[in-house]
Amino acid sequence: MVGLEWMPPPGTVWAVEAGEYWDAVRVDRSLGLLALKELGDSAGPVIQDPWGKILYFLVPPGSTRDWDVEHTVPCGPSHYVGVPPLEAEEHSLHWVIPPGRGRGCTRPADLRRELLCVIRPRAVVPGGPTGTRAHEGGSLERAH
Repeated sequence: MVGLEWMPPPGTVWAVEAGEYWDAVRVDRSLGLLALKELGDSAGPVIQDPWGKILYFLVPPGSTRDWDVEHTVPCGPSHYVGVPPLEAEEHSLHWVIPPGRGRGCTRPADLRRELLCVIRPRAVVPGGPTGTRAHEGGSLERAH
């Protein structure tokens, strides 16, 4: 996500093709908000579509190529994502977490771990947190 040349000017929304500046992971809003809560400060930019009740997590370009998390849609090249201006309001397409201020994309491994924890609370995820970690609806254990 080098510069922000992919950001639209105020008052407009651009359809930006994923794959050059970032890829995106499309997630149902309820699952996405739970995962976002667990990601905390490690979350990168996130777009919310209030009409479709969808979140788009921006991840590094090329990182959705082998994405396999159920109930999510990987958006790489040939997928277009509606990108709102920075000042967009909550009733329209808007940023939950805006880009900029040194914030890079969400790390795919972190997003995958938190989404799996929300989707399958008792999942054992390789590379997950050490030991058992409490989450709403269950726990996540690290594979040995």
